[in-house]
Amino acid sequence: MTAVLLAEVAERCGPESIDELLGEAGSPRTAEYLTDLTNWISYDEAVALWRAGCRVTQNPSLPTLAGRRAAQRLVGSPVANLLRSLGSPEDVYREIATVATKFSTVVRLEAVATGPGLAEIVAAPVTGFPRAAEHCAWTTGMLSSATVLFGMPPAAVEHDRCAALGAPECRYRVTWSAEPPGADRDSDEPVVALRRQLDAMQERLHSLFATASDLIAADDIGEVLARITDRVATEVRAPRYLLAVRMEPGEEIHCHHRGFDDAEVTERAEQILAADPSEYPKSWLVAAVRSDRRDYGRLLAAFDSDERFFPQERELLEVYARYAASALDGASALTEAKRRYDQSRALLRLARALSTAGTSAEVAQRLADAVPLVVDCDRVGVHLWESAHGELVRRAIATRDPEDPRPAGTCRRSPKPGDPLERLLNAPSSQPIFVEADSGPLVLRQEMIAAGEVASIHVPIATEDVLLGILTASVRTGPHRLKPSPDLLNRLSGVAAQATTALQNGRLVDRITHQALHDELTGLANRTQFAEVLRKAVNQARQREQPVTIFYIDLDDFKPVNDAYGHEIGDRLLAAVGRRLKGCTRSTDAVARLGGDEFAVLIASPTSREDAASMSRRLEAAFDDPFMLDGHSLRLTASIGRAVFPDDADSADGLLRHADALMFEAKRGFFSPR
Repeated sequence: MTAVLLAEVAERCGPESIDELLGEAGSPRTAEYLTDLTNWISYDEAVALWRAGCRVTQNPSLPTLAGRRAAQRLVGSPVANLLRSLGSPEDVYREIATVATKFSTVVRLEAVATGPGLAEIVAAPVTGFPRAAEHCAWTTGMLSSATVLFGMPPAAVEHDRCAALGAPECRYRVTWSAEPPGADRDSDEPVVALRRQLDAMQERLHSLFATASDLIAADDIGEVLARITDRVATEVRAPRYLLAVRMEPGEEIHCHHRGFDDAEVTERAEQILAADPSEYPKSWLVAAVRSDRRDYGRLLAAFDSDERFFPQERELLEVYARYAASALDGASALTEAKRRYDQSRALLRLARALSTAGTSAEVAQRLADAVPLVVDCDRVGVHLWESAHGELVRRAIATRDPEDPRPAGTCRRSPKPGDPLERLLNAPSSQPIFVEADSGPLVLRQEMIAAGEVASIHVPIATEDVLLGILTASVRTGPHRLKPSPDLLNRLSGVAAQATTALQNGRLVDRITHQALHDELTGLANRTQFAEVLRKAVNQARQREQPVTIFYIDLDDFKPVNDAYGHEIGDRLLAAVGRRLKGCTRSTDAVARLGGDEFAVLIASPTSREDAASMSRRLEAAFDDPFMLDGHSLRLTASIGRAVFPDDADSADGLLRHADALMFEAKRGFFSPR
């Protein structure tokens, strides 16, 4: 109506009169909105535009004239094509109850009689929408234009009863020449009618082909679906449209709509997806967006009351629903291919990162850094099982969010009866444990909530009989990101398989490294490691201007014990000495066996001369009590040399040599005649 009205006013009074028309009517709409055939307006707006049009053109018959020319002005529109597809003017009038819904929802039209060249139509206003004289005039003009769609002259319309003047309803008598086109051999009307039918078919095919082209050309699936919804709004006349689909089962619903308030879209989408088709209101036309691969959702055209649709409209809606399914098939296949490519690339990068890692600690950090490339998560922690201490210890943590207040410090966990850790230790498994606020083991839920997370996955890193560690991926928002799915499980199994091999290699490196840096007999640091620790301590002390103190310890009478009791007892005695030296030092101090019966102690933290002297006395006191081995009471003494950086030497090697020299001086004093 508005497109025809604006065209009529512009033709009579010039294009500039459109602004005057909108201002006179108090319309908030733009001319572009009002000429878009897919848009609807309220009844009050329509009446105001009719009355303003009469004033602007100074012609009280404008609504009737606009209605008469509607078929001419909209000859190629989807609505005109739909009406022509009914077959004849008589068929259009016979289906007037449905035809009227394509133009208005405020009036009920019914054909009380139809026949060749004759139709009697009753128009009853919908409650709340009293008939206006302009509406009656527009209806008169529209009823006369149905014949024009078929290449015939306008029909004659008599409006003998009018609801706008107090009658309970409007009555229209429509007459036209019943002689079929072609009776007059000299008439061009049959050719015109046929041409318009062909034009209608061509226009509909053009729209369908254009939609098919969209599926090929567009990269953005959201844009494709929006265009499909817009075309449906053009081809299937209704005030409301909704396309509601899910790309994957269980995912959030994606909606494209027209005519619905944003607040009600989600509710309507869930309704059409969940309801049985038999439960849909009669005023709904719904088509399944379904392909051979998947059922994606529904496409809806809807009225607010019990209106009807033509069979042709159902067919068209189903065609566009299949187009939407094809678009989603393509997008789904592309997403799947990209996902598999990203997954393969991420796993390859993970494999490369792990292949260059050495120790298990390096493996843990490389794993933590690489997992977010494989799994959509915010935070990753890698915990390794340390059998020597009976603890699961967090060795690495990584996050993609620079503002993530990730947990600080070392996290240690000991197995408790019945908890997941104890079960994994007793029966190693590679099955991930999924945790959310209301599901999963209680202890893991509590830890997750305390860490500010909303969902997590715990992936055991294990062989068939040994638990090596646990990989934890978590999210701080969007728990759906870690919902179990075949794809996610495949990615996690790939990560776990690579992590298991890498950690096995890392543990081997740990053992080799430990053997290279530790004395096999006592478990203390060996000379190589002690020299490196001393070098780092001296360099750091030089920068901070702090002292470093070392003690060089040599057993005075070890050889006689070794000769008297044998090497096995001698070895056990050296191990016992190492334990006593560790027992009288701090955890921050370094204790080493340099070789034979020589030991060393390093104090790297700031220490006063009095503290160093106190340490020296404790080391000497370590030999006060005898060593009890296999029933033998073995007594030992030790010669101790103490050196302090920078007082006694300015380098690590110099400091060790100075302590060694002082130790020999003490030993000479021990063996000199008393």
